[in-house]
Amino acid sequence: MRRRVLLTAAIGAAVFLFVFLTLPPRPAATAGMVNDEVCRRTVTGAFHVHSSRSDGTGSLDEIAAAAGRAGLRFVIMTDHGDALGRREAPQYRNGVLMIDAVEISTNQGHVIAFDMPAAPYPLGGEARDVIDDIQRLGGFAIAAHPDSVKADLQWTAWDTPLDGLEWLNLDSEWRDESRRRIARSLIDYPFGRGPAIAALLDRPSASLDRWDGLTQRRAVVALPAHDAHGGITEGAGRSGFRARLGVPSYEASFRAFAIRAVLSAEPTGAADRDAQAIASAIRHGLVFSAIDAIAAPAFVDFRATADGVAATMGETIPYASDARVMVRSMVPNGGRMVLLRDGREVAQSETDELNAAADAPGAYRVEVRRSASTESAPWMVTNPIYFRAQAQDHGPQPQSFSVVRPVGGAARVEKDSLSSAMLAASAQGFTLEYALRAGEKQSQYAAAVVEMPSGVDAGGLQFDARSSSPMRISVQLRFGDQRATRWARSVYLSMESQRITVPFSQFVLADGNRGVSASSAASAVLFVVDLTNARPGLSGSFEISNLSLVK
Repeated sequence: MRRRVLLTAAIGAAVFLFVFLTLPPRPAATAGMVNDEVCRRTVTGAFHVHSSRSDGTGSLDEIAAAAGRAGLRFVIMTDHGDALGRREAPQYRNGVLMIDAVEISTNQGHVIAFDMPAAPYPLGGEARDVIDDIQRLGGFAIAAHPDSVKADLQWTAWDTPLDGLEWLNLDSEWRDESRRRIARSLIDYPFGRGPAIAALLDRPSASLDRWDGLTQRRAVVALPAHDAHGGITEGAGRSGFRARLGVPSYEASFRAFAIRAVLSAEPTGAADRDAQAIASAIRHGLVFSAIDAIAAPAFVDFRATADGVAATMGETIPYASDARVMVRSMVPNGGRMVLLRDGREVAQSETDELNAAADAPGAYRVEVRRSASTESAPWMVTNPIYFRAQAQDHGPQPQSFSVVRPVGGAARVEKDSLSSAMLAASAQGFTLEYALRAGEKQSQYAAAVVEMPSGVDAGGLQFDARSSSPMRISVQLRFGDQRATRWARSVYLSMESQRITVPFSQFVLADGNRGVSASSAASAVLFVVDLTNARPGLSGSFEISNLSLVK
């Protein structure tokens, strides 16, 4: 018995010693000199956090307390929604500034609407339409977890005018790890929560490459995202959870890494004013990120000059032959600072200072790496300074369309059985008054249907439209009977009359059927109000006039 006890104790001691010796290292100290005034204007926070208002586990007060313990000064909440509901005004809780944003599901992935008021109707559907709505409302559109291993979470609408993207997403990072590595992280977690999480962070090459590709054409802000829920959940919803594992906790996620906003002035303590300053820094790319579980503290002063014009992180200046980049940064022991142009390394330094010529136009950004390895996530990532050539490409010129044939004929109503709709004809078109059935969502809709002429070669539709309140309707092309293929294109209507042109090339399949492409061979055009951008119980009207086929 004694021998067995001794053997068990020896095995236990060996296991403990192995675990102890292979624990992730504690955060290393950094060295370097950065302007004190820049340091005072740099505030640390978390981006992309969920609470119990959607699929997170914690209240706002609990999340703020966790952020405070982790040393953060602000948290940007991104609970799931359609942007229609009222959101909390910025407020300090437990000394941490809490700022509300919303994560919206689109047909091509999730997008975060930041710094935006409540929408007048639900936002959803095609990504291009959601981004159009976010930007029309004055918001900032950020693609969430763009390269998640889960196909339904990936962002695929790369042709949309995104304002930003997540270069790092913690939820995506753990999902692509082996079971062995996740198990190792769980073993290490009680001994050092931040370092255990940081050990799962590889270099997200696909997301960084996408970002570098986009910044060659225009300014795009990149942020690190915690995607924190307060633990792994199953069956999450407003009514509760079927299962919950509080790993990683909010505090552990916040201790792993953080976003830094470089404000124009030090925070004032006034929630509204400080939230505006943080929003301005994010919008202008005056942000960088660092993995605090690797090393701390993290500060950087990133500047550039060209032909007497000065710029700082996020700004754009004309390129000149004397263009230079200057960086002062904290650097972990054994680390190195790397300057990249359009994603390609152009200079590096093993000290806290880098001064290099910008030898060509492009987007210049800085990474501080903890080692020579390019597989590990960089310790620090800045947003770029943009040197642009004097002659700028202003993008494609707007297309012009000419009327091929007016689409006449009386419109008729289609709707679900309990919603109501009524048409009023006019000399140039019609007005549809509708009232969607209240209660549960059960595919409520109301539509005006106009038959299309046959044998006309055209490239799109054109019409004048206005509505009783701001809204989106779905313009749909039907081929054959009501069960046949439909193609759709969402359009925004305001209370002021506007001319709308929709090329057939912009229509997408509205259902799972396969059939002919959108074209003037459609049998009918429908103007539809449905639950993509409306709620049950909604009533109102819209007017369509001068409907024509154009080319």
